[in-house]
Amino acid sequence: MGDPAGRVPLEGLHNFRDLGGHATADGRRLRRGRVYRSDALHRMTAADVQEVRALGIVSVVDLRAPDEVAHVGTGLIDDLDARYHNLPTRPAVLGADAPSGEITSAPERYLGYLSEGPGSFAGLITLLADPAHTPAVFFCNAGKDRTGVAAAMVLAVCGVPDAAIADDYARTQSALDAIRAASRTDYPADVKAWRNLSPDMAHARAETMLAFLGLLRERMGGWPEYLASLGVDAATLHAVRQSLLERPGDDDT
Repeated sequence: MGDPAGRVPLEGLHNFRDLGGHATADGRRLRRGRVYRSDALHRMTAADVQEVRALGIVSVVDLRAPDEVAHVGTGLIDDLDARYHNLPTRPAVLGADAPSGEITSAPERYLGYLSEGPGSFAGLITLLADPAHTPAVFFCNAGKDRTGVAAAMVLAVCGVPDAAIADDYARTQSALDAIRAASRTDYPADVKAWRNLSPDMAHARAETMLAFLGLLRERMGGWPEYLASLGVDAATLHAVRQSLLERPGDDDT
């Protein structure tokens, strides 16, 4: 099931993808079927639930803000029989409580997630360090921005090079039109705002992710340094690699 880009075909979702298969700088690769990224799981149909359950998902990590969850709910997520974790990357995104939008650059906005929602990133990487919590899926609304930054963290911690991380981010581009069409039903008041997005926020371009990773290193040192500042130690990152990586030819069962 899926395609060469790792996408799992579903009725209500357009960006549900397996992070497995990416090669690391030391010759290992991410195991398939361990970690998935997605757009908003609340839009799953009943048929989608059956497809996702077949993947053996045991952990669902919702990166959406509490006001988003209150606005559109969690849909059929409970039917997955997986443990649900709400680990928001931002405190709010709707109405008067949302940030004013003074940051227009996507790389700067992505860097802002690290200070707005540190518990999200520390919580996700700690969860993935325990094999009992995988297979796991994490998601936001489009599966592009917040999910893209979380995916970048997971891939970088595992040793995947920047170019491959940026390529994974850019794979969302082909799904954006379908995702925005679905989002208009959930967020009709935001349609005008979407038309006014800066080009790097309106698209999923590899250079945007590369610029973010550069900013991260310049201002925070890198993912290990950022996570260490949150209390995530080297042993936890080692456990993530042990759980998620394999050598080509290893038995992935």
